[in-house]
Amino acid sequence: MGDVSEVDTAPRRRWIWFVTGPTACGKTTIAKLMAQRLNFTFLEGDDYHPKANVEKMSRGEPLTDEDRVGWLEALKDHETVQPPAGESPHLVVTCSALKRHYRDVLREGSEHAENLRIHFIFLDAPEDVLAKRAAERTGHFAKANLVHSQFQALERPDPMHDEPDVIIVDVDRPVEDTERDVVTKVQEAMMQDDGSYLKLN
Repeated sequence: MGDVSEVDTAPRRRWIWFVTGPTACGKTTIAKLMAQRLNFTFLEGDDYHPKANVEKMSRGEPLTDEDRVGWLEALKDHETVQPPAGESPHLVVTCSALKRHYRDVLREGSEHAENLRIHFIFLDAPEDVLAKRAAERTGHFAKANLVHSQFQALERPDPMHDEPDVIIVDVDRPVEDTERDVVTKVQEAMMQDDGSYLKLN
């Protein structure tokens, strides 16, 4: 019989999926549905914004790169924190991650923990569609006037070239279709990597 000690003692692989895109693309809705369907732990990235950032966005003022530094670092630091006992070790985290640099900061977590797999889902829709959605929603600090500034800052990921860890999903359709597409693509990605979708719990 072969020696299986290495398999038995290897740190369990953890997956972190960042659900990204401009305001009103449906990050929280899709991330919660995804976490529920796949039994992952959900984390609302906006909760890690300092109060000053939230107040600024509530006034319709776009955040600067400097504003986002502490927020991104807080999210990156949380990547290596194990969820409480009884919760899935795999995370679904909402984060706009508009620029390549922001995504690179979040990727740093996997560079310091060999068992981490960090991937992104970019929720894609035209600016006018998201502006309409933002204008119609209530109870959210990010208003419709932030949509344009976010599209100005947006650096779209290119999975076919230098960002293969990003999955782009169209959200200009019923949410049920988007959710189904996201769940299927996430399952496929995890299976192709190491079959770990079969060992989620």
